[in-house]
Amino acid sequence: MSSVEATVKNGEIITSASQDSLSAKGNDKNSGMDKDAFLQLLVAQMKYQDPLEPTSNTEYISQYAQFSQVEALNNMSTTMELSRYSSYVGKEVVIESTDGSGKTTQTRGFVDYVTFEEGKAFFSIDGNLYKAEDMVTVISNEYSNAEDIAKRFAQTIKDLPGVDSINVTDHGNTITNLYNTYNSIGDYEKGFLDEDDVKKMNAYVSKLNELLVQLANEAAKEKEEKEAAEAAQSAAQDAQTDDTSIAENAASQGVVTPEED
Repeated sequence: MSSVEATVKNGEIITSASQDSLSAKGNDKNSGMDKDAFLQLLVAQMKYQDPLEPTSNTEYISQYAQFSQVEALNNMSTTMELSRYSSYVGKEVVIESTDGSGKTTQTRGFVDYVTFEEGKAFFSIDGNLYKAEDMVTVISNEYSNAEDIAKRFAQTIKDLPGVDSINVTDHGNTITNLYNTYNSIGDYEKGFLDEDDVKKMNAYVSKLNELLVQLANEAAKEKEEKEAAEAAQSAAQDAQTDDTSIAENAASQGVVTPEED
């Protein structure tokens, strides 16, 4: 079983909220009556009873039967409580604990296991034990996932440079993935996103589209210039071929072409 270590500061032991929560175990030891205590009381009752008016055996048996019934009910209640709290294993919960100085703190984490001590249920969270009855909130998977999405979304926005400093090569994929994530989640998850982060995302997307259009125009212009240069080169080659053909035809017919000065 995990235990909670105390912290020593300035020569004094500083207790944590989980320690104060656990201290209830020791305080509850004498709050109930077990079978041994009942038998001790029964023996004491028999020892100090009035010998002139002794308690009948039937009354002793009746008392023991009543105690057995109460004990059975308590055991059943404990079993049902254990079963109920065991359903929280693996779930994320919030524990609200009060330490010895009256300071209330909240602890959030996943329940590793449930244990019973002196009739009390305790949650093990991050190696510390907390009273199960101090649980104030159970966090659903949907809520936890939405929180994680919001945190990653905010961190991605934070890691990007200013809108005017982005470029397609270094930031294009990040912005595109961010935009696709936003469009893929539902309204519930979007409700966890910071409005300023959503505005920044839209600004990044607009700037990225502007850069992509600019690159497309530059590529189209470059392609047009390349095609024009190739067409001019081809025309020059065709003209040279035509001149060569005319000269060859004239020579074959005995016609002398004038020479250029």
